[in-house]
Amino acid sequence: QLTALERALLEQFRRLAKEFDQSQSASATYSKKVAEWSRSISQRQSAIEARLSQIEATQQRLSTGLENLNAALDRQTASTTHLVQQVNALLSKRGS
Repeated sequence: QLTALERALLEQFRRLAKEFDQSQSASATYSKKVAEWSRSISQRQSAIEARLSQIEATQQRLSTGLENLNAALDRQTASTTHLVQQVNALLSKRGS
């Protein structure tokens, strides 16, 4: 037989053990949720990084294309300028 004090201490220990088990269970559940969120965030981050890489590659292609277009425009301007100069020279010769 247990004394009243021993029964009270045993009951208090049982309550603490039950609360500990509940706390452990809640902690495990929370840990699982945090792990799921972490995986989800990691996957989303990977998708964002992949999309960013695609955008950067497209931006580089557009930049290169624009540079090529500017170079072609510069050549066309030089050619047109030269043609105008030749026409002006011919008109000058005719007028003299």
